[in-house]
Amino acid sequence: MSEYSTFPLDRHIDEHENLVHWVVHRQWLGSLPYLDAVQAGRIGLWRALRRYDQARGHAFSTYAVPAVQRAVWRAVVESQLPGHISLSRSGWLASPSFALNPTEALDEVARLVVSDALYDLVCELPCRLAYVIVTRYGLTGDAPQPWRAIAAGLRVTRQRVQQLHTEALLWLAHPAHSLPLRRLVGRNTVADYRAYHARLRAWQRASRRKR
Repeated sequence: MSEYSTFPLDRHIDEHENLVHWVVHRQWLGSLPYLDAVQAGRIGLWRALRRYDQARGHAFSTYAVPAVQRAVWRAVVESQLPGHISLSRSGWLASPSFALNPTEALDEVARLVVSDALYDLVCELPCRLAYVIVTRYGLTGDAPQPWRAIAAGLRVTRQRVQQLHTEALLWLAHPAHSLPLRRLVGRNTVADYRAYHARLRAWQRASRRKR
């Protein structure tokens, strides 16, 4: 086990504080206050410190920068959403039930692993696309919202919301974004990728016809 993965972590967090500020200075923060972004970055740094394996030969900064960027971006996305919608893991989808037999427990663990991968994927979406997906499917525990309500929240037309919804689904399904989730659910075959590209080409043709 490397020194980075042992307690206490406070010393390591202090040592890499400048890395957090370096990342935050280079990211778009929207309405998120700088200090809130720094705090989110520290959480990402803490996770990186817990998971970093020095034996793999990678520099810690190479491993930590993407982790900090993801944590800050999640905070930015959440800051753009209405106050009652949260992308924190505590409010994400359904909570697990522990009154399960062993078979049910394994199924529950598998579901939570998939849920975690989906959470990571949705948090990578641009803000408006994340809002459409979260509200349309009720991913934070709220009831799924109709197009009209989502349009009102974004102050756009229903047609525009449906376009954003399609864009979001295509972004989420892109192999470059969705590979970890695809592997978990067994949707990473050549046929799956061909089906995605067929949908993408159809959407691009439809978009060109509307111009």
